[in-house]
Amino acid sequence: MNVGRSIRHAGFTLLELLAVITTIGILAAILLPVLNRAKIKAERASCQSNLRQLDFAWYMYYNDNNGLLAECYPTAGSTSNPEAWVQGNMQVAAEAVNPELIRQGKLYQYNQTVGIYHCPTDQGVTINGKVTPTVRSYSMNGFLGGRPAGAVTLPPNAGNYMVFVKETDIRRPSDTWVFLDEDERSINDGFFMTDPTGGIWYDLPAMSLHRHGFSYGIAFADGHAEIWALSDSRTRQVTSCQTEQHGNTDLQRLANASTTRK
Repeated sequence: MNVGRSIRHAGFTLLELLAVITTIGILAAILLPVLNRAKIKAERASCQSNLRQLDFAWYMYYNDNNGLLAECYPTAGSTSNPEAWVQGNMQVAAEAVNPELIRQGKLYQYNQTVGIYHCPTDQGVTINGKVTPTVRSYSMNGFLGGRPAGAVTLPPNAGNYMVFVKETDIRRPSDTWVFLDEDERSINDGFFMTDPTGGIWYDLPAMSLHRHGFSYGIAFADGHAEIWALSDSRTRQVTSCQTEQHGNTDLQRLANASTTRK
């Protein structure tokens, strides 16, 4: 028995502990961007899936209605058009959280899943200073579907552009969008208004970092869906509707895919 021998307790020295902390920090710095990119990719895939399902419901609707496209025009208020593809105004707190207004839409019977109306990156709208989760993130191209007799032209400078009432009116289905991921600062009814001349952001597609990393989902009349990245630096400066940005390539791209001249 060696009575005089000291016993060394197991443990880290200060230098070893600092080395471990430094290593963990380096690994986190490497892995977090990778994990974030993977998260964005998964959210984009989920959003595209939702849009394709809505697209298919839109397709089945016009097949059941002699080629007539589902309407989105709001005749006298957010829920006044009983023929609209969806009901509800996401800027009204009671309606923003009400899934029944989705069920009242003309497309719901073709896919009775409320979840496909909501983008996974949509954190909700701000109403009276409070963030309110919404049941819907997507809106329809305002140039699609019939409009009542005497309806006001929306937008006001679109008089020389096509409103597609029937499926056969759409000349370039693969280049004409039907649904898109709308920004929480813009979304209200299911009607998305685009300036066909590409000069004004009347409504806004999703254009925030948390919405797919400054990208938005968009679905087309031929059934495919894409993610469109925002590339014009001025787009990130937009904070509200009615913003004029003539020459903005993101705005012009959306305008070109919305309608065509008569």
